[in-house]
Amino acid sequence: MLRISLTKTACLLPLLALCLSGCGLTQRVSEGTKSAFNAVFYKKINTLHLDFTAREALNTDARENHSLSEPVVVRIYQLKDRQTFDRLVYQQLLEEGDILLAADLLASRDVVIGPGGDASLNMPLEAEATFVAVVGLFRHPDTQRNTWEAGAGA
Repeated sequence: MLRISLTKTACLLPLLALCLSGCGLTQRVSEGTKSAFNAVFYKKINTLHLDFTAREALNTDARENHSLSEPVVVRIYQLKDRQTFDRLVYQQLLEEGDILLAADLLASRDVVIGPGGDASLNMPLEAEATFVAVVGLFRHPDTQRNTWEAGAGA
C-alpha cells in the first residue's frame, strides 16, 4: 500500500511541477501576443510630418488699401499637457510662449511660409507628447475666432 502511494506521488510530482511552470509560460505567451497585437494594430508614430501650403494673399492687412502679402511664421509645439496652452492668448504665445509653456514643452520648431509657397516639417515626435499645437504668427490675427491656432492629440 505504501509502495503504491509513493509511486503515485512520484508520478504526480513532476506533473504538478510541469503544470505550475506552465502558468508562467502561458503568461509570457499572452504578453508576447499582446505586444504583437499592439505592434500590428496600434502603430507608434515616431516622426511628426507636417506639410503647409499658403495662398497668395497671405498675412495681409485689410486696413491698408494696397496691402502686400507677407510671409507668416508657423510655430509647432509638442506638449505633455494642453491645459496651459489653452489658457494662453495670442500675445502671450508671441512674446513668451516658450517660457510660459516650459513645464509642458517637450519640443518646438518654427517654419516660415511665404505667400503662395509651401513648406514641410519633419521632427521626431517625443514619446511623452500628448498634444501637438500649431500656431500661426500673423500681423493681425483673428483673436475673436482664434483661427491662428490649431491642435491635435498626439
